[in-house]
Amino acid sequence: MARRSLLSLLHPSGMGLLGLLRLYSLLLLLLPAIPAGLFLFSTNADIFHSHMDLLFLVSLGLPVMASAALGHTIVRALLGPLKLLLEGAGKVQDGEYGHSVDLSEISGAPGEMVQLVKAFNSMSDTVRRHVETIQATSRTDQLTGICNRRHLLAEGYRIINMSIRAQKPCSCLMLDIDHFKLVNDNHGHPVGDRYLIHIAGCIASAVRDSDLVARYGGEEFVVLAPNASLEEACLLAERIRAAVAETPLKVHTTLLNNTVSIGVAEYSMEPDFGANILEDMIEKADKALYRAKLFGRNRFESWPFPQDPHYAP
Repeated sequence: MARRSLLSLLHPSGMGLLGLLRLYSLLLLLLPAIPAGLFLFSTNADIFHSHMDLLFLVSLGLPVMASAALGHTIVRALLGPLKLLLEGAGKVQDGEYGHSVDLSEISGAPGEMVQLVKAFNSMSDTVRRHVETIQATSRTDQLTGICNRRHLLAEGYRIINMSIRAQKPCSCLMLDIDHFKLVNDNHGHPVGDRYLIHIAGCIASAVRDSDLVARYGGEEFVVLAPNASLEEACLLAERIRAAVAETPLKVHTTLLNNTVSIGVAEYSMEPDFGANILEDMIEKADKALYRAKLFGRNRFESWPFPQDPHYAP
């Protein structure tokens, strides 16, 4: 029983890394002290003269063996957790944020190493949360909570390329709030912000799950509709227009009637505007939006326009 308690005391998890290192240092100090003490003692004791070689061998051998065993224990106590920490650090560096070391794999490690691993796991989780926050901020409009222009363009290129490879249609809707300036002028910018949030919610509730809704800037919004032809995108535009018009914003005792004008365009493999297919599609939708405003607002128009320049339904 006493032997078991002694072994558990010398175990890394029981003694601690600092305790093991102190014991190791003590053994190293005793290495020269033990044979020196025996030599001094033997000079005054004739009985030891005939056994000096053996005594020196034993006095040197036992501390060396004990130091070697203890050193091996210390190395084993360090190498396991350090290996796991290095592997974990490599995974975090490669982008696997939030990676954690399984504490059950270091159950016999010194308490200091366990605390170090716990600190690594905590820091890794903190990095993950911060990265997620930064990523969400970089792609989300802070006011409305929908995607921002930066994310729209980045994701838009991916959506367009996927549509081209799959030989599927993809359309774009450009939306602008009608008479938004009057809301700010008559009710103030805080109400104007609520108005933008309200319109963004109306748009988001009317689109499909596969559509990408983004605030393009100011009171302009864009919807990218993959797998939607021009005709299907026009139906989507009318659904959005109706959803906005049928959902006024209540400010205290006042109802703010809201409408949007919408331009619709489908991508073309031969761009007429911009530097690429996505920019061309957005520009065409923008020109269709301008036409919708020109012909009375609260409506949608699509690109290409009718041949008759005076056409207005």
